[in-house]
Amino acid sequence: MRFVLSGSIRSFFSCLIDFVYPPLCLSCHRLLGRDVEFVCSDCWCSIHAAATESPLFVETAGKLTASGVVDGLVSLYVFEKEGVFQVVVHNLKYGGVQELGLELGRRLGREIAEQGVRADAIVPVPLHRRKLRERGYNQAELIARGVSEISGTPVWSDLVRRKKYTKTQTTLTLNERRENMEDAFESTIKRKGEVKGKTILLIDDVVTTGATIIGCARVLHASGAQRVIGASAALAE
Repeated sequence: MRFVLSGSIRSFFSCLIDFVYPPLCLSCHRLLGRDVEFVCSDCWCSIHAAATESPLFVETAGKLTASGVVDGLVSLYVFEKEGVFQVVVHNLKYGGVQELGLELGRRLGREIAEQGVRADAIVPVPLHRRKLRERGYNQAELIARGVSEISGTPVWSDLVRRKKYTKTQTTLTLNERRENMEDAFESTIKRKGEVKGKTILLIDDVVTTGATIIGCARVLHASGAQRVIGASAALAE
């Protein structure tokens, strides 16, 4: 009886909060419909897809595969300044809206399945422990867990460690971004034997120069991975 009462009280206060502060889309600020959280379907649909034949995708994929340590790329959206995706990723990274990471992961997972990409494990690009402490969570890991919900592929978040506290990439030039990622990652002793000969899906939120993905992929290959496929929620110029 106590549990029923507690549930009823929670439901009452949830309805009261929704009445006083109705849930609005984070992007267009319109009232959200039933069973819709944070971003309305119109805004999701307005984000440009990262089409595989687009110049941005072709250029980014080319940079990654030219490194010799990345075997392919899957990406979902195009990051546009002042666009809906920027609102989504800003709320994910700085607004504490973790559910957006899981939702991006589910959407990315469906795209990965549609492209017929298969992997033995999913590895999110790690945050430095200092940044993880500041933010409280790793947005790439949330995306990875959303992908795992769709694919059933396990997430190995303890395989690569970021040993170097790097500056935020957004204000850096292309060369500075590459230098920023130089020797930024290292493998952990965990799962060292398990990665040998495996195909790894390496997840990041936004790929720009590809330096972060390449740096992580080098570590994974050094640990014995046979193939590394990069995947991201978005591409940016």
